[in-house]
Amino acid sequence: MNNRKHYLAGISAFLIWGFFSIPLRAIHDYFVGEILYFRILFSAMILIVIVAGFKRKSLLADWKKLWSLERVHRRQIIQLTVAGALLLIVNWLTFIYIVTNINVKSASFSYMICPVITAVLGAWLLKEKLTSMQWVAVSLCTVSCVLIGMSSALELGYSFLTAVSYAMYLVSQRKNQGFDRIIVLSIQMILCLLILSCFYPFLVHEIPSEFRFYGVISVIAGLFTVLALFLNLFALNRINSATIGILLYLNPMLNFILAIFVFHEHIDLLQGVGYLVILVALILFNLPVLSRLEGMRRQRA
Repeated sequence: MNNRKHYLAGISAFLIWGFFSIPLRAIHDYFVGEILYFRILFSAMILIVIVAGFKRKSLLADWKKLWSLERVHRRQIIQLTVAGALLLIVNWLTFIYIVTNINVKSASFSYMICPVITAVLGAWLLKEKLTSMQWVAVSLCTVSCVLIGMSSALELGYSFLTAVSYAMYLVSQRKNQGFDRIIVLSIQMILCLLILSCFYPFLVHEIPSEFRFYGVISVIAGLFTVLALFLNLFALNRINSATIGILLYLNPMLNFILAIFVFHEHIDLLQGVGYLVILVALILFNLPVLSRLEGMRRQRA
């Protein structure tokens, strides 16, 4: 079966996310809360249009399925959906703050360590197995964090919070199975909007009046949120999660390249060693996955 379109979709999603720092930097002079609020508002509006136009049957089917479940299971699904919304708020808030107020290399580091943290949480909460080599990689990842922290505890703190919040989102949603992903995401986006609206006076100091702001937010919502997520979901229809896990590293690699060559951010010796250690850790961590993918490729050949 030809999966070329799905591979292209997966690569495209992570390439798009890899350039996310550019539009964020274009509106870095706005308050973080304003960027977050209007990103979620515009994304929710786009998703509502998509569900109303193309997903009405799936929405009805999911609604019937939810109420056909046992009460305990139904409550768990609702709790996981709400938890996902809260974790998205934390992740997006910290990521936007890092890119606009700290630096892009810290944002890159967040998503370098995110898959490793996700795997550790999966082993702890979901009882998933890690190989001995992967535990070595986890130890090296810890060493990398210590080195980065010695250089700047603030950068490490925000990077770690961003990585942990997204890793917890992935783990929680891995348990939230059996429903249309676009519909679940739409519900979570609406929940995010409702939650943030309760804190509107603290998030939005002044309603932006410049067309530039709304133009960039529209691009962020349409391209970097809805389209990228759709491409990622489309890829997961035919590509296994191991392959997606490898493609995910396109995002932080591009972020790191932009940080050095576009935004001209400085990396001191400790940070350089820390990034080198995390690179070695990522290679070791993904060796079992790469070996498995190579075996699958040879079987198909």
